[in-house]
Amino acid sequence: MKRVSVPELNARLSEFGEGDEISIDSCSGQDFVLNGNQSSAKFSLRGDVGDFSFLAVGQGDATLFGNTGNFLAHSIQSGMITIKGNLSDAGAALGTAGLLSIHGNAGHRLGLALQGAEIVVRGNVGDLAAMAMRSGTIIIGGNAGKEFGKGFHGGTIYIRGEVESVSPEVDEV
Repeated sequence: MKRVSVPELNARLSEFGEGDEISIDSCSGQDFVLNGNQSSAKFSLRGDVGDFSFLAVGQGDATLFGNTGNFLAHSIQSGMITIKGNLSDAGAALGTAGLLSIHGNAGHRLGLALQGAEIVVRGNVGDLAAMAMRSGTIIIGGNAGKEFGKGFHGGTIYIRGEVESVSPEVDEV
């Protein structure tokens, strides 16, 4: 297992490949972690990450032991991202493939304009989840906030808990 810092990781993303296991012990709330990753390496990160991390992830797996800022996994294309903590706002917006697994709670606008990716949240989600969702799957183990599915066009949603209010665009929850 290779240990690197976040700046070193972002500068060297193209060097990592299949079979590489990369560990980062302290993300220190940094933004823009693992953006544009196209390698098939496995990443393990400890600590919180800031906004706009894991953008346009194309391959590989990443596990974060901490919490995240806004717009995590925006435009996820494949691979799997596991968050063993909480997600702030707008997770997996515009995601076309891949899996985002959140072991805590997720904030507002989860799955905004989702286009095929899969999202699993063990806890609760905030308002406007699945907003403008086109395709894909969202599974929520807890409760959902207001205006769930506003602008919904398609996809599959499963919710174990209660929904505060459902938008009229959603046929059945």
